[in-house]
Amino acid sequence: MSTRPVPVPETCSASYALMTSEPLDHEDHLPMPNEALLRRYGTSDASLARLRERPHQLLLHCQAPTEVMADAVRDCRIQALDLAARHDGVVVELLPPRVLELEPEDVSLAHAQQWYVLDYDDLEDGLLRTDGLEQFGLPEVTVADVDPATHAMTDAVVAGLAHRLIAEWPSNDPVGPATVTLRDIAFGLGDAEASETPEGRSIDVLIDYEAGAHRLLVRLMDDPAKALFA
Repeated sequence: MSTRPVPVPETCSASYALMTSEPLDHEDHLPMPNEALLRRYGTSDASLARLRERPHQLLLHCQAPTEVMADAVRDCRIQALDLAARHDGVVVELLPPRVLELEPEDVSLAHAQQWYVLDYDDLEDGLLRTDGLEQFGLPEVTVADVDPATHAMTDAVVAGLAHRLIAEWPSNDPVGPATVTLRDIAFGLGDAEASETPEGRSIDVLIDYEAGAHRLLVRLMDDPAKALFA
């Protein structure tokens, strides 16, 4: 019997809709997220305008064993963005629902912030959630006891933690104490100089798994402003 707290699914999946002004080899007809939802998850007005002019859909679906899903979904995203570049298309990620405003060469697993969005709906109650890590077979992260006035610091820690989660899953179970370094954060935020960022500054976190909610509940053990940037 496994002693790992977090279950590892056998397979994971992710889907992208390539939207073009003219049909390609064939056309799919999956219902698309509405504009309000796309905007909620960070899609710009300019991308929405381009999307309205591209009614034809080609669905790209990626499914793979969890052990290799990170590489598989990276390659699928690059394929979708490459097709969009060659056919003047727009790529819509279906979960979380948003237009991807990336070039194919920009896609990086190390840049963890590319792979999730932050949900601020319960920020006034001190909760900050991710949406997007499930495509790797991970539970989504909920950070507790967040100060709404200084949540940007916590956002940065989440980027560093997500960088580590994506890199280490499913080889390592995430439950327990962990340390997020300033270098982890630099990678997670997509800093071009991340590999040169000193690792000396860090913040400790405690990660629990709540099976009922299927989430990773994270508590920061220090004030990130003091631990990382003071």
